[in-house]
Amino acid sequence: MAKRGLEKYVTYPSIVPTGKSEMIPVKIAFPYRHLNYSFTIEVLNSLYEGAKLSGKSARVPAGIQDAWLAGYYKAFALDPSQTKVYQTLLSQFRRIRNERNLNSDEYLELLTAYVQSLPYDADKLSSIEIAPRFPIETIVDGTGICSDKSLLLAGLLSHEGYAVSVLQFGKENHLTVGLPAPDGYDFAGCGQTVVETTAISYIGYPAGEYADTTSRPKVFSIGHGTKKYESIRDVAKILATLSSLNEKISEEGTLTLEIVRLHEKLLRLKEELTKSRDELPVLLKEDKIIEYESLRQTHNKNVERLKKMLDSYNRLVAEYQKHAGLAEFIQHNRLDRPAVSLKLRSFDN
Repeated sequence: MAKRGLEKYVTYPSIVPTGKSEMIPVKIAFPYRHLNYSFTIEVLNSLYEGAKLSGKSARVPAGIQDAWLAGYYKAFALDPSQTKVYQTLLSQFRRIRNERNLNSDEYLELLTAYVQSLPYDADKLSSIEIAPRFPIETIVDGTGICSDKSLLLAGLLSHEGYAVSVLQFGKENHLTVGLPAPDGYDFAGCGQTVVETTAISYIGYPAGEYADTTSRPKVFSIGHGTKKYESIRDVAKILATLSSLNEKISEEGTLTLEIVRLHEKLLRLKEELTKSRDELPVLLKEDKIIEYESLRQTHNKNVERLKKMLDSYNRLVAEYQKHAGLAEFIQHNRLDRPAVSLKLRSFDN
């Protein structure tokens, strides 16, 4: 078949299987919606060894600039020799999907949970050679850095018909997965919502060094899928709620500071009451009736003030506990977006 486009000029990485014929058992284990899933698949050692030994660099003629990168990432994610591995792995995920009656968005979240749960390979990050792994390597090794894990997830989603891309953050030297997003729900105007793969998080939640960047990532499409993530609006509400809660309950949050200020006022008022309580019998004993009566009235007014302040304080503390509980629920249930959305609806009511 004749090569088209940049493939005429660029030599991309590809897997060259070795002669080893034995199979490697690979245990897949990951959490999803408060359940732990595990199963074992087998992959050809010849394919795994070939992936590890194959070159990871591309030969690129001068003047092409970044146009070659789309093919480079596809070469890893969609190397045709990995098709059977994807099919074997995805057959197990489809079984879970069918057993749990997951819809398209929930199935995407299931696949994402698997990749996010793979341990981050800190040793590779500190090594000299940080070229991406082929997905089969990441599957067998059970670990990876951002590029390894993102290319694995992109390959899985592409084979399941999702309109998936990889997002390259040049300044931050970071790679994530991208999914088409409607206006107002994308990242930095790139038309994509981010899917962070280095740690368990909500789809659409940027993390790490690029979380606060305003620079637009480069978008490289992987495959020809058309399915989108339709729950991004739900996630946006979840993340906005979490941000609002943190603004109130963080160490410097508005609600936290209000409670601290009121608590300080309570302590000062209690000191005044203790002092006046001790002074009243002395004034009475000394027959200083006018002073006694004035202080008694002030003391009684402060007692009433204290009761009102305690009521306000208790209401603020109850409000804090309610907000803190919801924030904890949102954080704890990152792998159960539908449950969090349901919780928010009941919280609003």
